[in-house]
Amino acid sequence: MSALVDPRLLDEIKDYGVVEIDACFNCGNCTAACTLTSENDNFPRKIIRYAQLGLKDKLVGSKELWLCYNCGECSETCPRQVEPAAFMMAARNYAISNFDFIGLGRLLSSKPVLGTILLIVMNFVFFMFLYTNRGDMHTEELKLFEFLPYEFIHTFGLAAMVFVGLAGLVVVVNMVVQVSKSANLKATNFLVLASKEWWQALWEAVGVQALGQKSYRDNCANLPDAPPWYLKKWFIHAAAFWGFLGLLLATILDYVLDIVNIKETGAFMPIFHPIRLLGTLAGLLMVYGVSVLMARRIVKPDKAHSNSTFSDWAFLVLLWVSGVTGFAVEISLYLPQAMWGYWLLLVHVAFSIELILLLPFSKFAHAILRTTALFIHAFSPIAESKLAETEAAAD
Repeated sequence: MSALVDPRLLDEIKDYGVVEIDACFNCGNCTAACTLTSENDNFPRKIIRYAQLGLKDKLVGSKELWLCYNCGECSETCPRQVEPAAFMMAARNYAISNFDFIGLGRLLSSKPVLGTILLIVMNFVFFMFLYTNRGDMHTEELKLFEFLPYEFIHTFGLAAMVFVGLAGLVVVVNMVVQVSKSANLKATNFLVLASKEWWQALWEAVGVQALGQKSYRDNCANLPDAPPWYLKKWFIHAAAFWGFLGLLLATILDYVLDIVNIKETGAFMPIFHPIRLLGTLAGLLMVYGVSVLMARRIVKPDKAHSNSTFSDWAFLVLLWVSGVTGFAVEISLYLPQAMWGYWLLLVHVAFSIELILLLPFSKFAHAILRTTALFIHAFSPIAESKLAETEAAAD
């Protein structure tokens, strides 16, 4: 089968991070060192070769691009010191930007100066917008949702979520088209499958890999001189991911209780209320995971953390500030005359809205897109087998 060659591919990927694979002579040492390599999954060598040959469609549609967890072993053992781990991150950012129809992903990943200006301007605009629409600042006790009226935050947040949902859907659809093409999947493959096979592939991608971190735990976590479980790379990665999802779930449940007239959104709840307890524990988990990730990028203890990009830092900072200010606002509710809670609420909401709006275009997008790619590739062999059975029965 013929393939289109893009001679600019490697140069374009260089805009997304440290890419020094010009010196790579395809020895295969990186593949031998990778604990995730199997008979059917050979990387990062295969992805490097795609970039060198200009095979853009194969690169952005490959499963291997999304399987990598950046353990850094390939870079540690590379005889040419071409940083294949950093290349994999850059290639993934490049792929994400190709699914982004707005161009924000490309700007955040490849234009650090413009990206910094954009983030600062967005945050300032959101802060001033919230400030100009504030209510009374009660001094006898904190009444946060009179200072920032619930109806205002609800409407503003709902509009942001609608935008993120639609933008995210477009990004995912663009990816599904590209990755399905690489996996040789057509619409007929999906139509001939029973729900059992579909759910089987979904469970493998979401339950086993995304939430369970199976590949990360079974392979990357078992490297020599592994740290305690609470400092293992898979747990730190999972803590940030699970914590964010837990906070999202707590917010959704709080909103649902408002819809069914059980509790108004933003109304005070004791710390041991199930929803508040979920949000508190999830927030602690997220802040812990993000804090360790940031510390490792500062200390640079290994190759995996030696080449952080602007997009890495931007997303981590937004997550960290949103989480820490959220806790600070919660603490202010239990302290007398903690008027600073009003100002922290403005900061928290401004950062949180910015974080939400950038989700489909930031580093968080790779969590959704990785899961999508894993689903398609888990689905592919099942689809091929089922289609072959169907065609055989028809004959």
